[in-house]
Amino acid sequence: MNLKILIPVIAVISGGIMVVWGTLANSYEHAWLAVFIGGIAIAVLSIIGAGKANNGKDKK
Repeated sequence: MNLKILIPVIAVISGGIMVVWGTLANSYEHAWLAVFIGGIAIAVLSIIGAGKANNGKDKK
């Protein structure tokens, strides 16, 4: 899937999960973890995408 579409989708979904989790638990004390995990997933996908775009060649 295209990273230009996947990254914003992950951001929106993780934000939605945070809101639902915080609302159901009546506390946002731990709901921020959903956004944190989404950010890690976005960072990993960006690194993988940069590696594929680079085709294994180092920039100098």
